[in-house]
Amino acid sequence: MNPFSEIERLDMMMAACVAAVAEHFSHIAICDILEPPHQWFDAALARQLALHLLISAFEVPKRRVVAMQRRSREAINRGLRTIDSRRACPVFDQQYETMVERAQTLLAEQFALAA
Repeated sequence: MNPFSEIERLDMMMAACVAAVAEHFSHIAICDILEPPHQWFDAALARQLALHLLISAFEVPKRRVVAMQRRSREAINRGLRTIDSRRACPVFDQQYETMVERAQTLLAEQFALAA
């Protein structure tokens, strides 16, 4: 990995976020998290979680995520609001924090391997 390539860094961050979420949604294939089939609400929630982690935990600007995901700003913002409202539930929030920690660990491991 080229540490000076923004695209490669963003890809690694997204991969870490998706992998962390996939551990909690083990019944959903990673490809279905990235592109949820129509009416798969759990897969859509998993994608929203991954994008929320990317924006909140890794502080990736929303405009970059919009461009990266080729989604509208409104779709990204709707997903963020969904996760923000779900985090009001203590059990959900605890699992969210577990995903944040796991994504950060996975990213650190990827950077260590790339160095």
